[in-house]
Amino acid sequence: MYQKIGQKLKEKQARRTPKTSVQAEDEKLTGNGGGAELPDFAKALKALRAERDISLEKLSKLTGINKQTLHSVENYSTRNPSFANLEKIATAFKLSLNDLLLMARGEYEGNLYKTTAGQRWSIGFEIEKGFSIHSFSPLSAGQRDFFIGVMTLRAGKKLRYWKFTSQAKACIQPWEGDLLFIYHGMNWRKEMKVSANETLYYDASIPHTFENVSGRENRVLLVTYPSIF
Repeated sequence: MYQKIGQKLKEKQARRTPKTSVQAEDEKLTGNGGGAELPDFAKALKALRAERDISLEKLSKLTGINKQTLHSVENYSTRNPSFANLEKIATAFKLSLNDLLLMARGEYEGNLYKTTAGQRWSIGFEIEKGFSIHSFSPLSAGQRDFFIGVMTLRAGKKLRYWKFTSQAKACIQPWEGDLLFIYHGMNWRKEMKVSANETLYYDASIPHTFENVSGRENRVLLVTYPSIF
C-alpha cells in the first residue's frame, strides 16, 4: 500500500516538475521517455573495449569519467547513463553518439559506412586556380583515418611543395594523362612521370610537387593515410 502511495506521489511530482534540456536529451537518446526498451550500453561498452583493447583505467583517463561509474555501466548497475557521459565515451572511441546508440541497440553496421553527397567533406571546391578536389570521404576527419578523393588539374598546372604530417603515406593514380611527381629532399631532387592508370605510392611527409604535363585537364585519384584534410 505504502509503495503505491509513494509511486503516485512521484508521478504527481514528475508532472509538476518540468524536464531540463539535459533530461529531455537523455530520454530522446535512450528512448527512456516512452516505455521503449533501453539500449544495451553495457554490451556495447564491453565490445568496444575488447575490440580496441582498452582497459577501464585507460578509458577512465580518456573520458574523464570515474572508473567506478564506467564499471557500473558495464555490470548493468547503471542501465541509463547520462547524455554527457555517453558523449564522452563516444568521443573516446571516435564514434558519433548515434553510432554508439546503434551499437547499444544491435543495429550498428560496424566497418560499413555509406555516404551521400551531403555527408562528404567537400564537393568540387577550388583550392587555387586550376586545381580542385572532389572528396569521397565522410564529412568529419574524426570519423575516418584515411582520405580518398579526386584532384582535378588543368593542363600545365603545377602544385608546389606539398607536405603532410609526419609518417603520412599516400598514393596517386592519374586517370586521363601524364603527371610529373617531384620529390624535394634537403640536398636532392627526384622526378618520376606517372602515366594514366599507373599508381605511385610515396611518403607524403617529404615535400613534393605535382605537375600536369599532359596537354589536357587531368583527374588524379588521391588516397592518404592518415587523412590529410
